[in-house]
Amino acid sequence: MDRELNAAIEAALEAGEFLRQHYGKANALRYKSAIEVVTELDGQTEQIIAMRLQKEFPQYGFLGEEGHREESQAGYWVVDPIDGTTNYVRCIPVFAVSIGLVVDDEAVVGVIYQPMTGELFAACKGRGATLNGAPIHVSEVDQIDKALLGSGFPYDAWTSERDNLVQWGRAVKNAFAVYCSGVAALGLCDVAAGRIDGYWELHLHPWDIDAGACIVREAGGMVTQIDGRRFDPLGHTVLADNGRIHEAFLKLVQLENLS
Repeated sequence: MDRELNAAIEAALEAGEFLRQHYGKANALRYKSAIEVVTELDGQTEQIIAMRLQKEFPQYGFLGEEGHREESQAGYWVVDPIDGTTNYVRCIPVFAVSIGLVVDDEAVVGVIYQPMTGELFAACKGRGATLNGAPIHVSEVDQIDKALLGSGFPYDAWTSERDNLVQWGRAVKNAFAVYCSGVAALGLCDVAAGRIDGYWELHLHPWDIDAGACIVREAGGMVTQIDGRRFDPLGHTVLADNGRIHEAFLKLVQLENLS
């Protein structure tokens, strides 16, 4: 998978440079939901990535947040051109380009690039995870009350009973601290780099989590669905941590009515 990893890195860097050059110039094109915004740059950035990857690897399909779809039995790229669009529109310099590759129902390549800091997280199955080329590893915290956790809230939080408020409240009361950046991909990277000890969300999409799941796993962490089942690259929940707090973390954020 070296060629695929290198191509994903190049695509992420190209897309990230495009976003950096247009930072502060984005206009909200429309709202996907009451609190989910999309700009004209989301689609343009996805097109930059798709053109590069599909030209080099025509055998793979493509699943992009902004609607680019190509099916394939060989595997598929999973792409979020701007994870953190709200931050990007508001000139909060916390957003990322996320590119994953799923083969045989497993995320085998993950690349996440933060254009404003220049941080490039990358991983390939069996090869470990890196930050700007240097190996990274999850933390060694082994008690939930010493753990720094991250999470976010679903775009349908206004109307959904699964709004993450109960889990957030439990975490505030039982973990060392909890934070929310609004960028799931970077939250997963923070777990991989040992900056935080765990990250969970209840309602995401594959492009939000597949690349990050690969990076966490290759950094020595554990990634499952929110109920402890095997991570599903086409699923909607994620619970990622250093492996040492996993059981306590699962108990902390589960609800009986998640099914």
